[in-house]
Amino acid sequence: MGLFSFGSKKNKIIKMLSEGELEKILHSAAKDPKYVDAIVELLNEENPGIRGDALLLIGELIIRHKELMMPYVEEGLPLIVLSLINDPDPYVKENAMQSFETMLRYFPWVGEKFKNEMTSLLLEILQTGDKNRKAFAILMLGRLKVKEALPVIEEFRNISDTVILPLEGIKWVPLGEIAEKVIKELGGEVDD
Repeated sequence: MGLFSFGSKKNKIIKMLSEGELEKILHSAAKDPKYVDAIVELLNEENPGIRGDALLLIGELIIRHKELMMPYVEEGLPLIVLSLINDPDPYVKENAMQSFETMLRYFPWVGEKFKNEMTSLLLEILQTGDKNRKAFAILMLGRLKVKEALPVIEEFRNISDTVILPLEGIKWVPLGEIAEKVIKELGGEVDD
């Protein structure tokens, strides 16, 4: 399964994306792993629309064809997707958030396998990201049970700015409320 195997389907997928044929791409990927290789390769494209679409496809492939995606996840795909959360394009950022959350849901062992690398990336997002990225990082640090992050997360407990995340039930929620929830989950002291 080389990521850049001979006979890449990259250009074919780009054409299919431009024609709105996402279902056709997903169907082709289920039959031929070269399509999956090409989708992963598209995460490096300059065009943010293509990067965002590739992330969308990856999330769908994980949901529909978990076994097919297992080798990619084992080789570090979650780290690539997590790094794209810092992308300046909102479409890429939001699809990266959704795909990363999907990976953690469908492959719970990922959190243990890549814990150090993920923790490092998430702490970096907490320092440099906007409020939505910070909220996402806090939630994922909670999901990964990174107790060492408690002192950093506690710095956000009194922030009333609301955030919008592309995850279920997290629209217009104060950042401090998310921090409090995660502090409680990680066993930290909660304000009353």
